[in-house]
Amino acid sequence: MLTMASHKPSLSLKGDVDPVAAAMAVAQLHVRIEQTNIEPTAKPTIALTTRQALMLKWASEGKSMRAIADIENMSYWNVNFHMNNARRKLNAYSLPQATALATKLKLI
Repeated sequence: MLTMASHKPSLSLKGDVDPVAAAMAVAQLHVRIEQTNIEPTAKPTIALTTRQALMLKWASEGKSMRAIADIENMSYWNVNFHMNNARRKLNAYSLPQATALATKLKLI
């Protein structure tokens, strides 16, 4: 149960809000939302190409870009090209972050 009850009869938003209590309330709300395991209703608008998804899938299995190039019979630079384009589409700062996002969004 989550409550925002206070011992004060009324609250003025100018200075009566206890910052510690407010932070705790937000934290409790966040935990409750996380525990519900509700799937978002909005679908991501990100669309990876087949090659981009394949490169990220191999990366999610721990393969290096050189190994992916060997497996897919591609050049290292071609793998790098597809990985970087996928990273940009996902607005990720790194390839591990792109892999994690693609996995979380069920794109791979």
